[in-house]
Amino acid sequence: MRTIALDTSLDHNLYLLKMGGRIDTIEAVRNGSEKRERALVTAAQQGDSGAFRELYDMYRERIWTLVVYSVGDSLQAQDVLQNVFFKVFRGIRSFKFQSSLFTWIYRIARNECWNHNRRRGIPHLPLNAILGSSDEIDTKAIPDGREARKAILNNAVRQLPFKMREVVVLRYLEGLSYEEISRVLGCALGTVASRLNRALAELEERLRPFKRLL
Repeated sequence: MRTIALDTSLDHNLYLLKMGGRIDTIEAVRNGSEKRERALVTAAQQGDSGAFRELYDMYRERIWTLVVYSVGDSLQAQDVLQNVFFKVFRGIRSFKFQSSLFTWIYRIARNECWNHNRRRGIPHLPLNAILGSSDEIDTKAIPDGREARKAILNNAVRQLPFKMREVVVLRYLEGLSYEEISRVLGCALGTVASRLNRALAELEERLRPFKRLL
């Protein structure tokens, strides 16, 4: 499948959306805790609330990123996140280790976000309506324009259709490979590539008026 020629500045800026040091935490979870995670899940299935709390601490930040980008509003995202982990807590005994725990929790979070957005039914406003035009943003008031870039990129990602938005979040903020995204979403590699290509093409189009700031 042909991949679009991604503007290197967009590629760089999307990776800058990661929180400082966060990727190290993610890699540590992936690379060093499989046995610990399995032991915690087994303990949580037997009613150990301390084990569940440790699992919550392990995955809260990752799921929060996915939820807040899906929902948009941080206060509503808190409610959605609470519902997600309530359902995880209620359903942990049904987890059969047939997928990674992250994949299982993410699918619960995805359904919660999908249902929340469907109930709200609030259309997205154009970026210009939210941020003003490129000329109206005073970058002199923002050191190096970093926060301006972050705000523009955040809003652009959040305005993508849900299926495009989630692949951008999983790829750039969570750092998942195409194969990992395929397993998380339960779709073919070609579908992941297609959605990501369309998402990046749409982002480039949405961000074109703000190019001087990026």
